[in-house]
Amino acid sequence: MVNARDAMLDGGTVTIRTGNVSRAESETLPYGIMQPGDYVLIEVQDAGHGIPKEHLGKIFEPFFSTKKGGSGTGLGLSTVYGIVKQTGGFVFVDSEPGQGTVFRVYLPRFYPTEAKEAVPAPTADAAQRQDLTGVGTVLRVEDEDAVRNFGARALRNKGYQVLEADSGESALELLDSYGDQIDALISDVVMPRMDGPTLLKQVCEQRPETKVIFISGYAEDSVRRNFEQDRRINFLPKPFSLTQLAGKVKEVMAEKG
Repeated sequence: MVNARDAMLDGGTVTIRTGNVSRAESETLPYGIMQPGDYVLIEVQDAGHGIPKEHLGKIFEPFFSTKKGGSGTGLGLSTVYGIVKQTGGFVFVDSEPGQGTVFRVYLPRFYPTEAKEAVPAPTADAAQRQDLTGVGTVLRVEDEDAVRNFGARALRNKGYQVLEADSGESALELLDSYGDQIDALISDVVMPRMDGPTLLKQVCEQRPETKVIFISGYAEDSVRRNFEQDRRINFLPKPFSLTQLAGKVKEVMAEKG
């Protein structure tokens, strides 16, 4: 929707359509990589300036953007692509300069079935064996206050000291103030102004020993190809539970530098 708005600076119409696509209909679609099946279709069409042909093959790549500096990170469509692919779906785009753009998202259709035999919940003993407590200082970087506070509180309950920053700039200030006391940095990849990759570059220059966990909603391999630094970057894919967050932090903190 943001891209559609930016493509229609003089105004225009954004049309959103939804519908069901049967297996027979999917077999007639002109997408060679799409497997036949029943899908739910979400279609978003704008009346903007369109996308040049030389850019169409790159728009889902992380960090690719034709917008001016500060207007976009080039991560929005990559995030959409990653989330759709993780569900087993497909996303396609059709666009002609001056003719607008239409995105079509095909998600596998879900059919309710009879309830399967319930999987026994973990016993109290099993939960106790999964020790997620730890020690050390963690810097949590997230621009959404509620999300940041929720995760920080969960990590404090596991024994960690947690510092919080609402931006990449604030994170760098805390790194300067606390120095070697910070053992690990947890940051979202997509943030306004200074995004995760820019923050990482600064961290690598100032505190190369600091462990880094990136939280991302798209394919890990796609993001890794865009990092110039030759170092291990840890990823926690969205969505994740607080247990998964604590487990990832403990795993990374236990790694040798």
